[in-house]
Amino acid sequence: MSNILITGASSGLGAELAKRLAARGDSLFLTGRSDEKLENLGLGVAYGAADLTVSGAAEMVIASAVAALGAIDVVIHCAGVGLIKPAAETSDAEFTHVMNVNTRAAFLLAREACKTMALAKQGLFITIPGILGKAPMRNASAYVASKYALTGMIKCFAQEYQRSGLRFCLFHLGGIDTPFWDTIQMAVQRGKMIPVSTAADLILQAIDAPPHLVLSEVVMQPESHQLL
Repeated sequence: MSNILITGASSGLGAELAKRLAARGDSLFLTGRSDEKLENLGLGVAYGAADLTVSGAAEMVIASAVAALGAIDVVIHCAGVGLIKPAAETSDAEFTHVMNVNTRAAFLLAREACKTMALAKQGLFITIPGILGKAPMRNASAYVASKYALTGMIKCFAQEYQRSGLRFCLFHLGGIDTPFWDTIQMAVQRGKMIPVSTAADLILQAIDAPPHLVLSEVVMQPESHQLL
């Protein structure tokens, strides 16, 4: 069993993973923007709300997770925000917000998590750039920019920590049927998306892989909407 930190744990894929991992006996620390939503998961595990874009929040989350768990073996970074909008209609503030949440916050979390895991000479950092971290799509320039940046950034982390026992895994998943899509202004067929249980299964495989193996990049997307 592992000591696992999950961000974006209050809903969607993060919540699904929290439930699955808690049920099998892993030790968890959950974070998201709402204490109430984290408490309502009813998992009986350690948690604490945080906005990772706030200065010092990443350090606080890592310190809290270490205090609760004793160590961090795995980080699953699920937190993020979406924006589907033509470039001509995307404001400076919207672009900045998407980059701040999807890229800068991920950087701050990875920076602090890797410092901690490197001390133990082992650790796994998982994040989900999605398929738009690997392939462009019209009307999503700001979101694609944030996810391409996330992909490149984590690959740099992997190079910097390649002698420290750390592993990194990027999940380039197509649309996952989660509440993420409830506020996205885009015509989608939810029934043809990746079931959240299937996405969780893939991430569990990465966690359970032997420590000398790295499931470095995983691509899965609906047959009806392939971008690669």
